[in-house]
Amino acid sequence: MRRLICVMTLTVIAGITLSACGSDPYCDKVEQNESTLNSFGNTKSNKAYATYAKTLKSIAKEAPKDVKSDWQDLAEATSDVLDAQRDAGIKLEDTKDEKKLAKLSPDKLAELNKAYRAFNDTGEQRAAVVKNVKQECEITLE
Repeated sequence: MRRLICVMTLTVIAGITLSACGSDPYCDKVEQNESTLNSFGNTKSNKAYATYAKTLKSIAKEAPKDVKSDWQDLAEATSDVLDAQRDAGIKLEDTKDEKKLAKLSPDKLAELNKAYRAFNDTGEQRAAVVKNVKQECEITLE
């Protein structure tokens, strides 16, 4: 009888341990997108920012409650840059071209600057997700 109880106890403990070691969708998503996250903001093109926004949104869906809004804020700020670019009729990669910028109305320039400022003001959110990913997933983002 004692052996049976020991075997049953070990079986239950093993089952709990194995189920607790299952994959974490949040950490899996971060790990799958680690290279994109580490290059975040390095490439200034509509295509790159669309990839960043899509990646951030997908991770936000899986993020723990305490950093979910940080991921969402980053995704939104990135998408807002793309929206402002589209509304202004200029690609992100063309914003260094003085001739193309000169053709934009002051209102369009103001909207672009507003989106850029909002994106640049996400330092706190970036720091929060980097810290969380290191603690939760043992992944160090650059």
